[in-house]
Amino acid sequence: MAQTALKRSIMDGVTIGMGYLPVAIAFGISAKPLMSLLDTVLMSFMIYGGASQFLVLQMLTSSSALAITIAVFVLNSRHFVMAFKVNYDLKHETFLKRLILSSYVTDESFAVTANSTREQRTFLNYFATFIIAYLFWVIFSGVGYLAGEWMSDEWIVASGIALYALFIALLIPAVRVHYKYGIVAVFGMVLHYIMSIIPAFPSGIAIIAAILLAALLGLILERSEVYN
Repeated sequence: MAQTALKRSIMDGVTIGMGYLPVAIAFGISAKPLMSLLDTVLMSFMIYGGASQFLVLQMLTSSSALAITIAVFVLNSRHFVMAFKVNYDLKHETFLKRLILSSYVTDESFAVTANSTREQRTFLNYFATFIIAYLFWVIFSGVGYLAGEWMSDEWIVASGIALYALFIALLIPAVRVHYKYGIVAVFGMVLHYIMSIIPAFPSGIAIIAAILLAALLGLILERSEVYN
């Protein structure tokens, strides 16, 4: 039974990793004009957040290190909530093991393990799923960077569309569940555009402000729905 659960967890990790593969390659290609191979791999190794890493590329040439750090923290702060759920599932494990797993939680790995069977709720099974997906992301970020070596400049620039494709892929399923998610997304985009064309607004601050205000609108819509 335990061996079957481990095999299922490994396959879950491979499945998530295969989903990461094209986005990781696109990230590596997009990063090539802006940073070295080592920097690209280290970013995936240390941040491990697709949307936030693409955001860093957008902010790298126009924002301060502090603004980038705050923006990444805000965007990745949802991982705290997901890590709490993982910790609850594995409350029988030691603190160190739960701390290790919390470092590798992503939207996809959280979604998969949230529906895991009782047999799969062990450190080894969760770790197998998380670390395999993580290795896919890190390795193929480097592969994407190397692929950019033989790609033309036009292809490298065109690969930047992966950022928009990533956000659309994340947004559409949510909008299908409820239209309010679309309202929040459009509000954030419009707000960022307005602030970005104001000369007094640094681009990094504009992104952070748009994220926070859009999140606030989402909270207001959520609470109004609860009370109605």
